[in-house]
Amino acid sequence: MRQAVREQIHTKAPKRILMRMLACLFLITTPAHASTNLDVSDATFNEAVRAVKDKNYQHAVRLFTLQAEADQHDAQYNLALLIKAGKGTPQNFQKALSWSWAASLGGIEAAVELAEELADMIPEKIVEEARETVAARLRQRIENGDKQAVPQLAAYHLNILEEEDYGQAYIWYAIAAAIGIDGSIAARDEAMDNVDDEEIIELQREAGTIFEGLSFD
Repeated sequence: MRQAVREQIHTKAPKRILMRMLACLFLITTPAHASTNLDVSDATFNEAVRAVKDKNYQHAVRLFTLQAEADQHDAQYNLALLIKAGKGTPQNFQKALSWSWAASLGGIEAAVELAEELADMIPEKIVEEARETVAARLRQRIENGDKQAVPQLAAYHLNILEEEDYGQAYIWYAIAAAIGIDGSIAARDEAMDNVDDEEIIELQREAGTIFEGLSFD
């Protein structure tokens, strides 16, 4: 399993990490034959972890940043930890909050607590800017055809906003359900249960309009 930059790592890893467990263990003891794409390879992640252990924090930040920007959520969490601690890069609580929220939306449970801690450390105006950064990144991913960003944007409206927006959550879970994302139908129906009946038809129309403008592989 991918290692973390501190002991208190999440115990329930996303499926993507679990499926890579054996490959990661193999990479520790043998030459890497992972993807040549440094942004997503396990070899890059393991090198970043080794850099942390060697206290080469600048190198770790560079590598985790590559992976974080490629939407590797465990790397986003580790990058947030380093930024919060000011190791390898000057402290920036706003940036750390944005990455921790991105990681939490990607299923990294420990990132939820980290985000709560960071949000308590900065003014609400800065927290809101961090929220906007996360939302903008999700929308860009969706425009680029990333299906997995769709349910994450839905969850953003329930878990990241100061107040839940069940209407927007319904719209994006409805789109996620339409493109076959696992778990989205139940999430869509749960969001619908929290929306007034007179609003649902308009929300469905909005979801349909948005859907028609999207393109996924």
